[in-house]
Amino acid sequence: MSLLSVENLVAGYGPVDILQGVNLTVEAGRIAVIVGPNGAGKSTAMKAIFGLAQVRGGRVLFEGQEITRLPADTLCGRGIAYVPQERNVFRSLSVRENLEMGAFLKPGNIARRIAEVLTLFPPLREKLAQAAGELSGGQRQMVAMGRALMLEPKLLMLDEPTAGLSPLYMDQIFDRIIAVNKSGVGVLLVEQNAKQALAIAHTGYVLATGRNRFTDTAANLLANREVAESFLGG
Repeated sequence: MSLLSVENLVAGYGPVDILQGVNLTVEAGRIAVIVGPNGAGKSTAMKAIFGLAQVRGGRVLFEGQEITRLPADTLCGRGIAYVPQERNVFRSLSVRENLEMGAFLKPGNIARRIAEVLTLFPPLREKLAQAAGELSGGQRQMVAMGRALMLEPKLLMLDEPTAGLSPLYMDQIFDRIIAVNKSGVGVLLVEQNAKQALAIAHTGYVLATGRNRFTDTAANLLANREVAESFLGG
């Protein structure tokens, strides 16, 4: 049984459907990545799964149970954590306070969970008392991911986690995604840096105009000439 299954998903905003019947799955303990051009529906797919876009067709299953249209706080309680691309930290709060906020829906053993987050993101260890808004973009992304992991989720959904980061921080974030996955957390990732994302993923989905264009193992997609020329920059 798949951890997450998205079946024929039709979704969008207001009267406009961005997704036109998207299918994807995330297996437990694996990394799946969604890539494609701007406007393909990548971020909309994430928001539709997490109850932040209007779903007008299809269904979403988590651990075999339907979660279509459930609100985000309910999904957090089920074991799904979502890190949006923008406004993903409380800038005026300290790093520690951000992490503590991540445990709001799951109190208890907070010190242990903070320690586990700091093991995954060592650069935050010396920043615990610093306001998140004062950190570099890469460090803020670590805080956002760490706060999501305070829920001890089964599935971590990341929307463009390396957007706007320097190559150094980009590599660090991809490395930390691998570490999170090796800890047993399934990952669904939307990325513009398609080659790098596919290089760390197990399964890949190429979307175009709100539909599945290619679905395969990440390795096969990287080796596919048409995918490379059309979606990976040659």
